[in-house]
Amino acid sequence: MGDPGAGPSVGVLLRGWRERALLTQEQLAERAGLNVRTVRRLENSGLWQPRTTSILLLAKALELNRAERAMLNSAVRGGPAERDDPAVAGPPPVTVPRQLPADVAALAGRERELAIVEGHRSAGTVPVVCVSGMAGAGKTALAVHAAHRLAPLFPDGQLYVDLHGHATAPVEPGAALARVLRTLGVPAEHIPGFLDDRAALYRSVLAGRKVLIVLDDAADEYQIQPLLPAGRGCRVIVTSRRRLTCPGDARNLPLDVLPVAEAVALFARSAGPERVAGAPAGELAEVVRRCGLLPLAIRIAAARLRARPAWGVPQLLDRLAGDRLAELSAGRHSVAAALDPSYERLPAEQRRAYRLLGSFAGTDFDLATAAALLGTTAGRASRLLDHLLDAHLVQEPVLGRYRLHDLVRDHAAALFRAAQSGVPPGRPWVQRAVPLTTVPSCPPVEPGTTVLV
Repeated sequence: MGDPGAGPSVGVLLRGWRERALLTQEQLAERAGLNVRTVRRLENSGLWQPRTTSILLLAKALELNRAERAMLNSAVRGGPAERDDPAVAGPPPVTVPRQLPADVAALAGRERELAIVEGHRSAGTVPVVCVSGMAGAGKTALAVHAAHRLAPLFPDGQLYVDLHGHATAPVEPGAALARVLRTLGVPAEHIPGFLDDRAALYRSVLAGRKVLIVLDDAADEYQIQPLLPAGRGCRVIVTSRRRLTCPGDARNLPLDVLPVAEAVALFARSAGPERVAGAPAGELAEVVRRCGLLPLAIRIAAARLRARPAWGVPQLLDRLAGDRLAELSAGRHSVAAALDPSYERLPAEQRRAYRLLGSFAGTDFDLATAAALLGTTAGRASRLLDHLLDAHLVQEPVLGRYRLHDLVRDHAAALFRAAQSGVPPGRPWVQRAVPLTTVPSCPPVEPGTTVLV
C-alpha cells in the first residue's frame, strides 16, 4: 500500500481519523457498510490492494474533506493523488429520483390496506410492507397509490424497481442495484462488480436520506434482500405473487379480492356511468361475481362493455356465462395471460398438481380428496398444497378446506384438458373441441391411480 517512507500508511491514517470521530472499529464498519474484518485489516496494513469501493465508503463514513481524501488516496496508490481519482473527487452529486408510475384515479375498496401500508412503523429498522396476492388482485395499483400519497414525506426521492419476478428472466439483484445506483448519481465506473459491495454502496448512498422504495413483482426473498436500505429514514413497499418471508418486523399484507359493493363501484367507474345507467343492481353484482371479484377481470369486463356500444349489461352477462377466460381479454390485457406466469414458474410436480386440481368438479375439498386427486400420500399432498398456497394459486378459507378461485379453477381446468388431449403448451383455453373430463368427488380418484397430465 505504498512506500512507508513516503508518508503515513493507510492504517495509520484510518486509525487516526477513526479515533478523531470517536468510533470503534465495529462502529466504523457499520457506518460504512463494511465487514469489521476489512476495517481491522486495513488499519493493520493487512490489505495491500483495498477495493476502491471500500476506500470510498470509509471516506464517506469518516466525513473526510478533499485534502484528507487526497492523502488517503496517495497512501493507497503509493503516489500523488489525481484530481479525478474517486477518493479525491468526493461523493457523487445527489440525484433526487421521482420514478413512481402514474397513479390510479381511484382505488376501490382498499381503504384498510392503504391504512396499513401508510401507517406501518418499525422499531429501529426500515419500515417494510410486503403486499402479496394472486395475479390481478391489484397489488401494484395499491403500492403505487400508497407511494404517491406517501411521497411528500420522502423529499429525497422515490425509487420504483420492477423486478419482473414472474417473467421468463427475473431481474438479478445485482443488475437492479447497478441501475438504482446510477439513478442515485453513482457513475457506472464506480459501481463495484460484486453483489455485496453494490449493496453496501447502495446502503451508504441512502444513509441519512429519506427515500421511498417500491420493489414491484418480487420473485423471492433473495431478490429483494440486497435492495433493502439500512437507514430508518427510508421506507420500502414490496409486491409479490408469492407469500414472502419479509425481514425483521416487516408487515405481510395479503391482498384478497374485492367485496361485492366495492367491485360494483370499480366496474361502474371503469365502464363509465352512461354505460351502466339504468342497469339493475342485481345485474351489476352478477357481472362482478362472474369476474371472480378480481380487479383485473372487472376492469377488463368494463373495457369490453365500453368498447361495444351495442352491448348492454345483459349482453355482457351472457358472454361471461360461457367461456370466461376467453371473454376476459382486452387488447394486451388478459386474465389468462396474467395467470400464465404464476403457473409457469412452478416446478414440474407443482404444475402437475395444479392441473389435476383443475379437474375437480366441486367447489372445495379436503386433504384426503386432494391426495386422491394427486395420487399421492396425505403428507406429500399437504406439502404440494402449501406450495400452491404460497403462490396464491390455492386458497384455504377455513382450516383444512381448500379451494381454487373461480378464474384460477377455469385456468387450471383448461390446462388439464390440454394435457389430456395432447395440446402443446401455450394457450389451451382457445382449444374448445375437447370436453373437460371431470373427476368424481370424494374421492375422485383412488390413491395410486395414474392420471396422465
